[in-house]
Amino acid sequence: MSAPRLILKQPTGWFAAGREFAQAIPLLSDGAFKLYVHACLRANRHTGRLDATVDELARAMTRAPTAVALNLDELEEHAVCRVTRNGGSQLVLEIRDCFWPYLKQQTPGCAPEPEAEFVQKVRGLFLAPACVQASFSAADEKLALGMYRRGVSMEQITRAIMLGCARKYVAMLNAGTRTPITSLQYFADIVEEVRESAIPESYWEPLRSKMARMEQQWQKGSQARP
Repeated sequence: MSAPRLILKQPTGWFAAGREFAQAIPLLSDGAFKLYVHACLRANRHTGRLDATVDELARAMTRAPTAVALNLDELEEHAVCRVTRNGGSQLVLEIRDCFWPYLKQQTPGCAPEPEAEFVQKVRGLFLAPACVQASFSAADEKLALGMYRRGVSMEQITRAIMLGCARKYVAMLNAGTRTPITSLQYFADIVEEVRESAIPESYWEPLRSKMARMEQQWQKGSQARP
């Protein structure tokens, strides 16, 4: 017997609350989560942005402006939202992609913000190797954002991912395991290793070729196993 069809009481104005909300629940305090929900319901569906003042948010949340200001800081700290302050109490609250269920529409003529562009590039680098089997989670985005703010270069991240994957392939080929990399955190220490070491330039191109060969070898072996 099929389940009865669900019928919405209000057919319009609803919001797609799913995986993104589930990620935010354990991450945020009650006040910050409530502010996040309010922003989701009020933000432009195409951009994920809400123009408001701290006082307006405070009235909507029935909270003191100082408490709302702390909640805004928490949303920024956990990389749930980007807050742009336009002088005075006016601000733009933009919900980040990992916590926004809709595909955002880029404003014509506007380039992505540097930190957002950086995070997207890290996402592409992280998900490219075959030994990585993951989604780019909110924790991964927060880690990438932290790298941007610490001044980690894209070249250093590229090399750290290459070095980490090469080591992973060696371990998998020697042990015959198929356990993949599932988090950007796997490369966090290697990023610092690359930044602090004086590895010569001549080391990286041969490593790239070696990693590619090991990746192919591992993929063939993985396909051969049941």
